[in-house]
Amino acid sequence: MIDNEKIKYSAKDIGNALRTIDPKFKGPSDEQIPIIESLHLGPTVVIAGAGSGKTETMSARVLWLVANGIVKPEEILGLTFTRKAAGELASRIRKRLRQLRTIGLLPLDSVSKSEIDIAVTVSTYHSYAGRVLSEHAIRIGVDATSDPIGEAAAWQIANNIVNNFASEATNGSDISHSAKTIVDKVMGLSAALGEHGKSTAEVRGFCESILDKFSTISDSQSNDPVRDLQSSLKERLAILPMVDEYERYRFERGLLTFNDQMSLVAKLVNGEFGQEIIDAERAKFKIVLLDEYQDTSVSQVKFLSALYGNGHAVTAVGDPNQAIYGWRSASAQTLDTFGAHFVGKSSSECIEHNLLTTWRNDESILEIANQTVDKIGELIVARGGKAASVKRLKLREGAGRGNLLCGQYETLAMEAVGIAEHFEKHWFAPERLSDADSPQTFAVLVRSRKYISEIEQALRDKNIPVEVVGLGGLIHVPEVADILALLRVLTFPDNGSSLMRLLTGPRLAIGAKDLAALGKFSRSLIENFDQSLSKTVGKIMQTPNADVMDAEEFAMGSAIEALEVFEKAPREKFSEVGYERLLKFSKELRELRRYLNGSITDAIIEAERFLFLDTEVMVRDGFAQGRKHLDAFCDEAAKFSRNGGTISTFLEWLKIADTEEGGLKPVSVAANKHAVQILTIHAAKGSEWDFVAVPGLVTENFPNSGKTLDLWTSNSAALPISLRGDASQFDDFVFPSNSPKHVEVRKALDVVKDSWKKRREEEEWRLAYVAFTRAKINLLATASWFGNGMDPVDASALYNLVETVVDSVDSKNKLFEMDKPTSGNPTRTTPRTGIWPTKSSRSEEIAKSIEYVSKTSPFASPQELLDAAKTPEEIGLANDAIALITEVGERGAGLQVKLPTRMSVSTLVNLAEDPDALALNIRRPMPNHIDKFARRGTAFHLWIEAQYKDPQVLDEDDLYEVESAQRNLDDLPLEELKTAWLASDWAKRDPAPGGIEVPFETVLGGILLRGRIDAVYEKDGQYEVVDWKTGKTKSGDDLAAAAIQLAMYRLAYSKLFGIKIENISAAFHYVGSNETVRPADLLDEDQLISIVTGK
Repeated sequence: MIDNEKIKYSAKDIGNALRTIDPKFKGPSDEQIPIIESLHLGPTVVIAGAGSGKTETMSARVLWLVANGIVKPEEILGLTFTRKAAGELASRIRKRLRQLRTIGLLPLDSVSKSEIDIAVTVSTYHSYAGRVLSEHAIRIGVDATSDPIGEAAAWQIANNIVNNFASEATNGSDISHSAKTIVDKVMGLSAALGEHGKSTAEVRGFCESILDKFSTISDSQSNDPVRDLQSSLKERLAILPMVDEYERYRFERGLLTFNDQMSLVAKLVNGEFGQEIIDAERAKFKIVLLDEYQDTSVSQVKFLSALYGNGHAVTAVGDPNQAIYGWRSASAQTLDTFGAHFVGKSSSECIEHNLLTTWRNDESILEIANQTVDKIGELIVARGGKAASVKRLKLREGAGRGNLLCGQYETLAMEAVGIAEHFEKHWFAPERLSDADSPQTFAVLVRSRKYISEIEQALRDKNIPVEVVGLGGLIHVPEVADILALLRVLTFPDNGSSLMRLLTGPRLAIGAKDLAALGKFSRSLIENFDQSLSKTVGKIMQTPNADVMDAEEFAMGSAIEALEVFEKAPREKFSEVGYERLLKFSKELRELRRYLNGSITDAIIEAERFLFLDTEVMVRDGFAQGRKHLDAFCDEAAKFSRNGGTISTFLEWLKIADTEEGGLKPVSVAANKHAVQILTIHAAKGSEWDFVAVPGLVTENFPNSGKTLDLWTSNSAALPISLRGDASQFDDFVFPSNSPKHVEVRKALDVVKDSWKKRREEEEWRLAYVAFTRAKINLLATASWFGNGMDPVDASALYNLVETVVDSVDSKNKLFEMDKPTSGNPTRTTPRTGIWPTKSSRSEEIAKSIEYVSKTSPFASPQELLDAAKTPEEIGLANDAIALITEVGERGAGLQVKLPTRMSVSTLVNLAEDPDALALNIRRPMPNHIDKFARRGTAFHLWIEAQYKDPQVLDEDDLYEVESAQRNLDDLPLEELKTAWLASDWAKRDPAPGGIEVPFETVLGGILLRGRIDAVYEKDGQYEVVDWKTGKTKSGDDLAAAAIQLAMYRLAYSKLFGIKIENISAAFHYVGSNETVRPADLLDEDQLISIVTGK
């Protein structure tokens, strides 16, 4: 307990002081003050609703504790799940602490009487666990020095083990699923064992004990649930040897996953060496803040409660209504059990605060959110639970009315158009277009990815730019789907549906007659097979039944093989154009297969070129947005290939990514101001948009009942409940005693199955709550009678609830409504027709541009072209054109070294200093030696960044790389540089918003220049770009050459934020000598271009 007499400043005092520096700072609300000023230094839980300002409250709590001298900043630890959330919290705390230091509200160091360090440690849960494990893993004989592997790498290992597992090592007859499914089960069961701290021996003993009880059943009238139980037990026993091998392989090689790290560190701190680690961490961090606590898993709670239980000052912040990760052992009841875990054996008590006023949602959106909360509470009570922790949100003072809308359409395609039309009105509204700096943001949140392609196309038809977020969504984007279709045709000779996509797509555009002829030719090659298996493509296309097409995978697969020998096809059976296209395609397929032996990214790039996708997406979306999906997909492929993956395993992995309901792992998504984002609801957690649409509110889809239950009685990948660390939270199956009949066993199974389904339904409604509370001012919920099936599907209870609220608020907000259809699906009975290929407005504009250029007289010289250019954009385009013309003209003139299409700023400086040396290095690159001075500079820049950002807020893949690099730098003389910088004027100033380590890309003379600006400061509308230098002060020619770097940074920042270049100055700050040098006469854009073009 804090002594009240030590309190010098109230939360309002601190808020008022900060307002003298930042007039926009609002200060704490009446609801936040009791949390900020709590004198309790023991376990505390804060129930914080969506949009309730928890980040601001947590940072204000830190300010209050530090300003009143209760703790030092370095004694505070903050943990959250994503880099984005950790970055927001760290940035906010550090900014406010710097402001308090400027005001004079921070205490001095009690020993040195100097200003205290403001370094607060904010990290992700996994990063923190990884750090503790790396320091102590040797104690339990584990190699945790290597970077943890991602899910793709783990899948490759499991896939290799399953497909090469010795048949005699397990009872293969008990395995009833495909190898691909068994791979998933091996990974799932391994992860569950680690999560709950169990061994394969314990699982084996449990399964055998249940199987032994089958002999006690007194009758022979079995049933499906009992048979499923028996087969799942046997299959689990059969895959346990694979799990053992999967774990042995990884642990022997130090190939740990992030889940492995968490389970191992939980075991470590609860073991014989745990107390020493506990004492060290508790001494280091006196205050611990746990964000999004409802998402913590069993092993995370076990790890954290061991370190900071028994009454430590731990505050957990969370929202039980946002507990949507039950599939990875996170539970809505985690907040309810927080006190029991963290009070422990101490005499402390756990107190609870509520933070329920939402600062995000307008009134009508808040109403549907609260109606959803009520439904969650009803479901909890219905299964015998307590709904005490399920709390309604409160409306903020001055909130807008907001708009809640709904619509029930006939078909999925009409639903997509309805969403696009609704967004169109607001996307192109004058008030949005007039706000270039902060335009309103839009998102479509889907429960099922099958909605993505229709909605994306509908938005594009309205000329609205679209961004599909996440790998699972990317594979539904048309350009990525085309690449995958081509790669599958090249890799799997039986992938007929992929071939059909290519044959009927824009690249080949093969018509029905030629498709039928190809089918007949392929059938003639396999005439020894049963003719019933290979109906002609012509017959297939005459039926509207998609199931028939799926059943013809074999026949279309044989068409892939027929293309291999297409020269033998009877030409007279094809149209002239169709035959020529297919003949050319068959030759191109053979050529493309050569690239399958290279890297995955090489194969993707060749597929992209073959399909002309790079041109198509640029025409469709323009330069800025066109390639974003292709580049994102290439990045995912590169990550996969780094672990030795092949094309075939990559294609199999993508199927896993597509089927993962909640995404492969928690992600951070920033709202895109320049495109409508389409993503899953799971991926949207933690983000917010002004306008949100939630489609697919129909029975079975949302709420989603799931194709299968992840319950151990029927799913061999699931860990039996009695072996789980949170077993007490669930109802479990108990095998009936006293010689039961099969029907009695079934009844016992039905009880636990029903209980499990109810919990799943609860989580679906919590997912709806998450979706609805992402919207700030406008929320649209939609449904459609027909998806892909023939029969109509009713709207779900979730849609009915939205409709009821809409009717009570404003029935005019019901955008579309129709009675239940009495006929079949019109998209199946009457397929859509139209002119193909369709033309986009951009393609028409480009066609007009081509026609205009073809009729325009050419310029006599490059200079004449430049003279005709008037605006900066025209001048840039003219220079690009001149560069291209020059490049074409110089072809064949002898060996010349061309500049790369992308360069760093340092390469630009080298080009100006010594172009011949740069050309030699490009022609024959040599590895660079990184000396200790370069390493010292890197370390210093990391330290500078840490003054404004959290150095521990890292991508998980980068964590160990950076930590090992920092360990190697311990002996370098950094302290003098740090001291010198802290004594400089720059240390006393706050950078411009986002003005630390500013990345940029800009085109200069046809070359893409990339770089990162160290710092940017602003005062009274004047900006200064600063580059930190840890070497000696330069002058003369050396300074002139180095000044090119500053000139480029100044130009890039001007273009990046649309600031006039005359309002931007630039300087080098030489840290060691505390000297700031501002070179005179920095080069302008034309002079920089002349360095690139040599003219």
